[in-house]
Amino acid sequence: MNMESRNKVRTDTTLTRATRGEGGLVNGLARLVRQLFNPRVKRVEAVLDEPTFTPFDKDDRMPAIAEPNPFPIAQSSAVSPKVPDILTRALDALHNPVIVVGPRRTVAHVNTEAQELFGDKIEGRNLALFFREPKALDALTEVMRDGGTQGLEVNLSVPILRQYKLVISRLAVVPMEPTYAVLEFQETTLIKRTESMRSEFVANVSHELRSPLATLIGFIETMQTVSSDPDGLDLDAQIRFLGIMEGEAQRMSRMIDDLLSLTNVELREHERPRDGIDLSTLMREVVDALTVRGHRYQVEIELECHDSLPLACGDRDQLIQVFHNLIVNAIKYGGGGERVTVTVSARGTGVPDGGPSVQVSVRDYGDGIEAEHIPRLTERFYRIDKGRSRTMGGTGLGLAIVKHIVNRHRGRFQIESMLGKGSTFSVKLPTYKGGD
Repeated sequence: MNMESRNKVRTDTTLTRATRGEGGLVNGLARLVRQLFNPRVKRVEAVLDEPTFTPFDKDDRMPAIAEPNPFPIAQSSAVSPKVPDILTRALDALHNPVIVVGPRRTVAHVNTEAQELFGDKIEGRNLALFFREPKALDALTEVMRDGGTQGLEVNLSVPILRQYKLVISRLAVVPMEPTYAVLEFQETTLIKRTESMRSEFVANVSHELRSPLATLIGFIETMQTVSSDPDGLDLDAQIRFLGIMEGEAQRMSRMIDDLLSLTNVELREHERPRDGIDLSTLMREVVDALTVRGHRYQVEIELECHDSLPLACGDRDQLIQVFHNLIVNAIKYGGGGERVTVTVSARGTGVPDGGPSVQVSVRDYGDGIEAEHIPRLTERFYRIDKGRSRTMGGTGLGLAIVKHIVNRHRGRFQIESMLGKGSTFSVKLPTYKGGD
């Protein structure tokens, strides 16, 4: 056997040992996982000690000199353990929030979804500082002490209420190494809300539709009774009855549409919109569309847009629905002032996350609202004057829809009013940050 053949045999043996042998890449990866969260590890010997697969040399088609470690150690603080970059990216690719916790409940790693949920400055801090669920913390203590896996339901209320199934698992224990646990948050908000809305929908609809249905049934029975009587209802009475029946039927149709819209908004409330919206352009479109309706009530709509407004972060269709509802309400219930003013301006803050915002204010100059009613205006089916609301064609759901859409946008909805001076409805939305 010549020297070239011996070199090839020796190389083949090395490759086989690297991939399958006692100290090969597979066993090296296993040791890598075992040592993943050991803060005393200075380097990952399982990978660094073995040759890696590299491009063949052009001359002899043999493996060239080994490249640097393909699993580079990520830079980390003195508190958190060192986490290989490829495993960090693997955790970031998961769709569920994941937190790795070490001794004394210190957060060792937070994936991208968990940063979205809890913020990006929690690594190296005690878990109990930002996640205050006694049952969950007790379960974490038990799992880190006794091992195994525990699951429980938890609620997170900031910025909106979201529900999760929390699964806590302890990593395999290695002698002389600290104990670590993984917390995975599996969101159940949609399932829980669907169950709750099903019962609420039945209760609300049965209550609100009872009155118009009773009216329709009464008129239908009256017309059926007199239809065979030659001296029964005259043509004018029939026309009047049919007009009332049509109005009640349209009212039920609007109510069903609003209920379906509200249900859709509530189901998606936990999904934050990400698009950049030019509110100046959007508000001009809304005002142009409602100008004719304003003239019908003898109300002029005035639009004031400040210069150099930043984009707002939002869902275009839902924002159109919000401002359409607010301006229509101002026209109907504050139309005594003969004008409605819509102002779009930038604000330094005003939203729950403390960042900059864009504000849209809709002001009417009507009678105003008594202070006792203001906190309840966004409740479903709450009306200050039920008779007037029904006459105006209201369903009692418009401001409830506005509130839930603004919550979905992580914004803020405010109502200010003074008797005899009108009311102002303001919506503050976070500014667009480039889709982060």
